[in-house]
Amino acid sequence: MAFIDFHDAAPCALPNSTAALSAEIQTTGAVSMLTVLEHRVIELAREDGLETLVPPRKRGWLARLIFGPEPASSMLANERLEALRRLAVHAWHHGYQLPASALKEAQTSGFNEDEIGAVIDTIGRARPPFQRLTP
Repeated sequence: MAFIDFHDAAPCALPNSTAALSAEIQTTGAVSMLTVLEHRVIELAREDGLETLVPPRKRGWLARLIFGPEPASSMLANERLEALRRLAVHAWHHGYQLPASALKEAQTSGFNEDEIGAVIDTIGRARPPFQRLTP
């Protein structure tokens, strides 16, 4: 069986951190496909769980009385950044096996295929090569 190393598929398309992005812009003078804010959203999505993709339900008066006020929503106010966050959360948890709805949502919010591919490739390179079977 042959092995093809795709590790360097998109090395300059999307840096792993905002520090690397600012260093790249200063040294080369080139602007990446994504903004610094979009890079930060991708980094923050690493810590989000799949449960953050489900819209929160409103609590009734009895639940508010027992459990207190509703917690803050993890959804972003900007629709474009929220679509990027949802895509990144799926990519952090599922790798390259993304649902078509996440890709379509990112495309309808204004991301082109190159930007989506750069996001997915960068997250794929940053993920550990395997997940532990035991906690």
